[in-house]
Amino acid sequence: MKPTRAIATGFLALAVSAMSFIAPVPSPFPASVAHAAETEHVATFDVPGMTCALCPVTVRKAMESVAGVISVEVNFDAKTTTVVFDPSMTTIEAIAAASANAGYPAHISGS
Repeated sequence: MKPTRAIATGFLALAVSAMSFIAPVPSPFPASVAHAAETEHVATFDVPGMTCALCPVTVRKAMESVAGVISVEVNFDAKTTTVVFDPSMTTIEAIAAASANAGYPAHISGS
């Protein structure tokens, strides 16, 4: 073994063994962020009026404009949207209304 490789291997072994002495680092995120993740809800909407390539863009933008909506994924082939939202800030009805106001009535999937 070459001397530089032996030295590097030694340092690596020392570093790995020292890791057990390192104290855990506290999370940089406040507890409220962790709590926010617990309050997210997911809803899937049927949007049967989507018929062209621009329709999903319009529906996504309309739903994303609702305060409390975290993300919107549109499946054009299935004519559905999946919305992640904070129920303390908005409702399923408000999200559906935003889509309807943009010209694409949306209904909770399966209803």
